[in-house]
Amino acid sequence: MSLDDFFDGVEADQHARQEQLKDYALRLLETSTMRDDDEGLEDEIIQTQPTPERWREIFQRLQLNQLRCIDFPGWTKTEFNQSYKNHGIDN
Repeated sequence: MSLDDFFDGVEADQHARQEQLKDYALRLLETSTMRDDDEGLEDEIIQTQPTPERWREIFQRLQLNQLRCIDFPGWTKTEFNQSYKNHGIDN
């Protein structure tokens, strides 16, 4: 393995890690109280390469603003039955 191959692999790993962080942050944003008013956070996550310190700030903010299970909207009986039918389960 040449040094060029080694450094190409390191760069690919860093890019993959950055994408994993972005995916996780976007999932947290989706289940956050901030999802409708994120003050540009979604754009920052998608379009920039935050520093490790900024990632820490983003994740702390998202974790502090997570919805509780009780905050999620519940299914009506009709929606629940429709979901069963859509997945091939007779009710």
